[in-house]
Amino acid sequence: VIKGSAEMLSQKLAKSDPLAVELAGYISSEVNRLNAMVNRFLDFARPLQPELSEQEIPPLLDQSLKTVKDRWPNARVEVERHYALDLPRLALDATLCEQVFTNLFFNAYEAMPDGGKLRVAVSSVQFDGKKGVEVEIEDSGPGIPTELQEQIFNPFFTTKEGGVGLGLSIVSKIVDNHHGSIRIQYNPGKGACFRVYLPAEESIQSSI
Repeated sequence: VIKGSAEMLSQKLAKSDPLAVELAGYISSEVNRLNAMVNRFLDFARPLQPELSEQEIPPLLDQSLKTVKDRWPNARVEVERHYALDLPRLALDATLCEQVFTNLFFNAYEAMPDGGKLRVAVSSVQFDGKKGVEVEIEDSGPGIPTELQEQIFNPFFTTKEGGVGLGLSIVSKIVDNHHGSIRIQYNPGKGACFRVYLPAEESIQSSI
């Protein structure tokens, strides 16, 4: 209602009051920002009910990379893909896992406003005695200070001006819900490096 009213006022006053049109534009853009913020709160608060099906990881990564590239078409980011050939299919919620990878790629692009390199590697691994797949996402940005690495997955913790601090919390929640894990590899002087492990064992049930 607020956005629709602002847009109607903008149309009515387009010729007679440029200042009012500008102010109506501010209202509309702030409504969009508020809507995005509320959606993030809802994503974090609502129980997740994964819809599991057998998936291959590389297509999910490629789709997420395309989504981020479409968001920053002029970004001077070189993407390196290193996908192993022996990857098992996993029981995943494709939409939720795409959200995980998209959020991590968004963060990487934001960390390299002047360009850089994004390395995405996937391999079969044994983690805590369980077979699975590990996705390594490494950028060439400034990295994450050691003293902040244990806090970045906490709800509402952010170092971004105007940030809400829910992006990585939602990522962590989705990964946990798939009985996986996400961690930061200490990588001094080489940017941030996230490792996402997803199990390839028996069918996964929702943990919520």
